[in-house]
Amino acid sequence: MFGIAATSAALTAIPAAPAMAQEAEEARTTHRIVYLKLADGAGARWTEIQETYNARAAQQAGLKPAAVHWLMTGNWDLMLIIEMPNGLAALDSHNPPAQAAYNKAFVEVAGGEEAARKIRDELGDLVKDSLVTYSHTHP
Repeated sequence: MFGIAATSAALTAIPAAPAMAQEAEEARTTHRIVYLKLADGAGARWTEIQETYNARAAQQAGLKPAAVHWLMTGNWDLMLIIEMPNGLAALDSHNPPAQAAYNKAFVEVAGGEEAARKIRDELGDLVKDSLVTYSHTHP
């Protein structure tokens, strides 16, 4: 009991730093990291779809295309690093602005809703497994 009381008293005795003395929040860039395991022999077609549709849709939507890293070790074939313009706030919406812009551009680049659906279905067939995580960088 004495330990808890002493710790509590010690913590309350530490004055908070004045607001002006506290460091400002550092700017950061948030990324969605996607690891993919492709079906056997799917690399060339996956790359074609990435370059022909996904990268073009991102650019048309005013977004940076995903950085594609082909992995040389581990269980995954490749890693996509996708910048999230609104950071993790994008996860608080069912239709974040950047995703909505990308989806609209993808349909246009693909040549319509039906063509976009077929490309997305094919892309899904090329991927055996995936993992998504998030990261951020500081300047």
